[in-house]
Amino acid sequence: MSLDDRTRTWQLIMTGHDLRHVTLDTQADMARLLDLDPSISHLTLEIGDMSVHVARDWPNDQYEEAGCLIDRIAASGISAIVVHDRNGKPPRRVTTGE
Repeated sequence: MSLDDRTRTWQLIMTGHDLRHVTLDTQADMARLLDLDPSISHLTLEIGDMSVHVARDWPNDQYEEAGCLIDRIAASGISAIVVHDRNGKPPRRVTTGE
């Protein structure tokens, strides 16, 4: 396990067929790639005529903590915080009253 693996707040999740062909070194390289470029939403590996979907996966408690942080930032005296989703969802605007 590298230092990145211990400090990363997410884990690599892979779904599909022929996962056995994805080596630990390749998994480490994909995790590092996703660390380096947060604009990448996911990867698709093509293995012959099969494919493997690769993405980041966060524990549920992190979503809850993120929601609490958004609320706390919104209540800190600013007018609003607008959270932009990189997956094309409309931005979420949170004000003190929400």
